[in-house]
Amino acid sequence: MNTRGGKDAGGGAAASSGSAPSKGTPAGGGAPGGAIALDDVRFHQCVRLSKYDLERTITFIPPDGNFELMTYRITDNVNLPYLILPFVQEKRSRVEVSLKIIANYDKGLAAKNVVIKIPVPKNAAKAVMQTVSAGRATLEPQQHCLVWRIRRFPGKMEHTLVGEVELASSIQEVKWVKPPIAMDFQVPGFTSSGLRVRFFRVQEKSNYKALKWIRKVTKAGTFAHRV
Repeated sequence: MNTRGGKDAGGGAAASSGSAPSKGTPAGGGAPGGAIALDDVRFHQCVRLSKYDLERTITFIPPDGNFELMTYRITDNVNLPYLILPFVQEKRSRVEVSLKIIANYDKGLAAKNVVIKIPVPKNAAKAVMQTVSAGRATLEPQQHCLVWRIRRFPGKMEHTLVGEVELASSIQEVKWVKPPIAMDFQVPGFTSSGLRVRFFRVQEKSNYKALKWIRKVTKAGTFAHRV
């Protein structure tokens, strides 16, 4: 998970001047006392580390262009955006697939471009969908996957896919080892860590009007669910 900073519309937190010091305080409520345990925290070289050690505020003079201000890793109290309930069973000439996916984020949020890849055997020949509650599902033999695409997935909603994948006859009787189900998505306004920016201040001394904005978005990195 990354926190990105920049000076134009391409960044996650933007300021319009390369000489104006910026200050922000991250906060959260996942652990006791409202604190969030962050591991492997790394800052861009523009951050004044002594200020952060004393005040726990991130003060920096941003360089030109987009840049990565801070990276971190969390392992406890992670709020996963999706709950996946799969059923994949291989039979002699077909694979039965049933999948329910539930969005755990708030109703006011919506994910974009959700892609779920459900693995199938290499000799998969044809897919017959019985239920697809949203989006579209197609068999993509090159990827050995049944690919389910949903353009928009609102929070607290659930969607279901039920179908069968017909298998071509094969001489080799090799047991199929099921790979995990993989997902790709973007959820604007959501953070799995619960980390948030408490305030963002730009100190500009040259009478240049600085543009301040903060945007949160969670993107899938390696998001997989074992079948």
